[in-house]
This record gives sequence, structure tokens and C-alpha cells, in this order.
Amino acid sequence: MVEKEIVMVAINEDVSDTVLSVRCNMCSADHVIFVKMHDYIEWKNGAGFIQDLMPYLSNADRELLISGTCGPCFDSMFPS
Repeated sequence: MVEKEIVMVAINEDVSDTVLSVRCNMCSADHVIFVKMHDYIEWKNGAGFIQDLMPYLSNADRELLISGTCGPCFDSMFPS
């Protein structure tokens, strides 16, 4: 299994907005996701489900954080 590559790019001074650069494991495209640092830390620590802690993210962004697979690659693997 390929490890997800997530790089923290910038943190706002009030620690509310954090920019994550996430590379898709399938196509190697880099994606930028804006999260609230507190929510991200809570999720990484297992405090709740990503959809509950970060409902402001799209389904594709949440999947990218969970599995390292971007929306287009996920859709090609599981066409509707």
C-alpha cells in the first residue's frame, strides 16, 4: 500500500485555516485542501468521523484525506 503524502503548506495566525497539499496515490496529482487545524487534529486523533468533524469539505476532499485517492480517480474505479 502506498502511503498518503500530505504536506502542511501554511497555517493562518489564528490557527483557523490550514492549507494541506495532498498527492493522489493513483495519478500523482497534487491537490490543495483548506481545513480548520483543530478539526484536522481531532480527526487524526480519532475523535470522530471526518464527515462530522469537517462537513465543509466536499466528498472528494474527504476521500482524498481518507484514502489518498482524488475524485476523478475514485470515479474511474467506481463508475456510477
